[in-house]
Amino acid sequence: MDIFFVGTYNCKADAKGRVMLPVTLKNQITPILNDGFVIKRSMYAPCLELYPMYEWNTVMQELNAKSRYEKDNIDFIRKFTAGLKQVEIDTTGRLLIPKNLTTLVGITKDVVLASIGKNIEIWDKDRYEQEINVAPEEVASLAKKVMGGKDKTDGVS
Repeated sequence: MDIFFVGTYNCKADAKGRVMLPVTLKNQITPILNDGFVIKRSMYAPCLELYPMYEWNTVMQELNAKSRYEKDNIDFIRKFTAGLKQVEIDTTGRLLIPKNLTTLVGITKDVVLASIGKNIEIWDKDRYEQEINVAPEEVASLAKKVMGGKDKTDGVS
């Protein structure tokens, strides 16, 4: 089952690192709630990434297909999975973020849950605002770099 999450949500973390999911996000997660989730630090930004278990299994299948006789492959897998934890969302819709991970990315009280397709980023609100508040020219340049190449095969411009 492929689920693409939608939305960006401002939340609060309590002293134990529990974040109550907004109803809209909880409704999106409900079909896969019992499967569990994996949370890890991002390699590219000061945030955490929450993967539904089915999506994490897909990622791991791709990584496990890499040769274990290539040092770069092992080094990458080790760094990519460092600090990884399996987590659940309880029946009231709370996600408990492990303390070592909240400390690692500076999450205190104000949290942003930002969907990025098949997984969700978890940010300290101030850091998230810094990350997304960039000049329009920078966004346009990035959009052209990522989306404006010559690899279009679906006819969409």
